[in-house]
Amino acid sequence: MQTKTSRTGPLLILPSLAGVCAFYVVPFLSSLWYTFTQGVSEPRFVGLANFRELLDSPVFRQAVGNTALFLILGVPLALAGAILLSVALSKGRFSWQRWALLLPFVLPASSLAVAWQGLWGREALNGPATLPITLLLYLLRNVGYLSVILTGAIRALPVEYQESCCLDGGGEGRYLVHVLIPLLSPTLLFAGIVAVMNYFLLFRDVYMLCGDSPPRRLYMLQHFMNSSFYRLNYQRLSAAAFVTVLTLSALVAAVLLLQRRVKSHVE
Repeated sequence: MQTKTSRTGPLLILPSLAGVCAFYVVPFLSSLWYTFTQGVSEPRFVGLANFRELLDSPVFRQAVGNTALFLILGVPLALAGAILLSVALSKGRFSWQRWALLLPFVLPASSLAVAWQGLWGREALNGPATLPITLLLYLLRNVGYLSVILTGAIRALPVEYQESCCLDGGGEGRYLVHVLIPLLSPTLLFAGIVAVMNYFLLFRDVYMLCGDSPPRRLYMLQHFMNSSFYRLNYQRLSAAAFVTVLTLSALVAAVLLLQRRVKSHVE
């Protein structure tokens, strides 16, 4: 029976794996050729020239700096808010709350942009407060969604963990920091990756709010890649995408290593 199950598992994921390879992996690998060439009709091999040009571009450095700043501020705030909200929700019934929490995530970008412009006005969206306002929009979109994920993980934990911590003299804060967060580290890792990926979806909202010429503080990697695509600069677009994928892969690998060390420490 065990052998049959072990054979069935890979067969069930084959359709999904084939779709991912056909529509994501293969096109991405084929686009790597563009990163080492220049020209459209007759591309010629230029080695690492595109990467040097990319790193020397002040526009690209501006986009990377804005993206890094937003992720450094937004992802920890989203995870912290989701943890606190999920701890509160896990103490009672969790039925209608999840639909309310998921509502901002599923709202169309166009309707949310209209409401956001009516609330803050175009002057605020293009002024010094543009980054905090956009950060607030990101948190509104994602904290509820992430809390639904974390609430399910918290409710699946045995209540004996919290009871044991309380018997040892630990309060709610001690249980949260020393017991709950280490036990939730795999789920937190997944939630963190989702938060990073959802940041790149924020481009839709920013585009609806500011168009293709956003304020300097909101000029992100997606704007840079979008501009390269419209200008038919596929080499620069491919090089930027390749650098982004390598950076995110290194970040995920580092977080996985940290999560493994935390897990071994807890055990």
